[in-house]
Order: sequence, then structure tokens, then C-alpha cells
Amino acid sequence: MMPCIQPLVSSRIRDVMLSVSPASAREHEPITLDLNFSVDGHVRDVFTRERWMDAYEHHDNLFRIKYTVNIKRRGALSTRDIVEPITFVRKASIYWSRDPTMQPYPPEKKVWVMIVMDQDSILPRDEDEARSLLFDVHRRIEMVPSPSSSSPSSSMLGRGEHRVFAEVSAEWGRHVYTEPGRITAVSNDVRLEII
Repeated sequence: MMPCIQPLVSSRIRDVMLSVSPASAREHEPITLDLNFSVDGHVRDVFTRERWMDAYEHHDNLFRIKYTVNIKRRGALSTRDIVEPITFVRKASIYWSRDPTMQPYPPEKKVWVMIVMDQDSILPRDEDEARSLLFDVHRRIEMVPSPSSSSPSSSMLGRGEHRVFAEVSAEWGRHVYTEPGRITAVSNDVRLEII
């Protein structure tokens, strides 16, 4: 019998914070943007060991979440992308573990997850760490203010003062424990001066 799938009612992106270093730079000097955010709500709450076991029994062994980050400049009348959209994926692979030290010991509780992020495979110590690795994001974005065809991270910022912000989205597909979803959020504005 398939478990009841609860509707996507309360998933959201929270604590979207953007910071810049340095706040003032010359053309052709690199600028670093730090972006932090978390996915919270239903999709995070249902990502538990009991749900992993149920998903494993139904051959639903891979959870994939795709993040997209757009760095934009706020203008007088509109907003404009200043770098190419940044897309990255995090995955949780649900598997049957043969680790004899895994708690609890009964054999029916041996289902666990491996988190794949930035091409690294990580075995979390507990459920909270698994959720944090999958749903908490810290991304460092380096860019050069002057448009240059030789640099893939060049931006469309000219001289002057600019208000820059990040628009982030997260999306995932249907699983035994959740419906497909797409959520978006916008960060704070940061001031950036190009001299």
C-alpha cells in the first residue's frame, strides 16, 4: 500500500543573505559575493529515517534537488541579470547499509542516505546533518565587474554604484514522501561601487 502524500503546503526558502567583499573595487578586480539560504518546511520535515525506509521499500532511492541562483542588478525601471545563472544539484542516495556500528542495531533499521554535493559524497552522522547538507546552502560567487569575453565569471557592471541582489529557487520531483515543488526567494540588496 502506497503511503499518503501530503500536499506541498509550507516549503519555503528562508534566511536568504547576500554579502559582498570588497564593497568597492576597480574594473577588472575580482569581487566575491557570499550567499546563504536554507530550504525549510514540509520537504525538510519529511526527510527522516522512517521515510527513507518507506521510500527504499518502494524503490524510490534518489532524492534530487536543483538550486538556481540569479545575481541581478536593481535598476530604475527594471532588474537585469549581471552574471549567467548558477545551477547546482544536491542528491540524497538512499541505500541499505552494512555498517555494523550504525544505530539502532535491528536489521530492519539499516537504511541510510549518502549526500552528494559539489561532486563529493558524504555519509552524514545523523538525520539532522543529512538535512543540513541537503537543504542548507552557502555559495561563494566570484566575478569580475568589467565584461570580458575571456572570463566566464565576468559581469555586466560598469562604473558607478549598483544595488545587487540574488534570486534563488529550489525544485524537486515527486517522491513517496512528497509532491514535486518549486520555491523561490529574493535576498537583501547589497551596494557595490565600481571605480
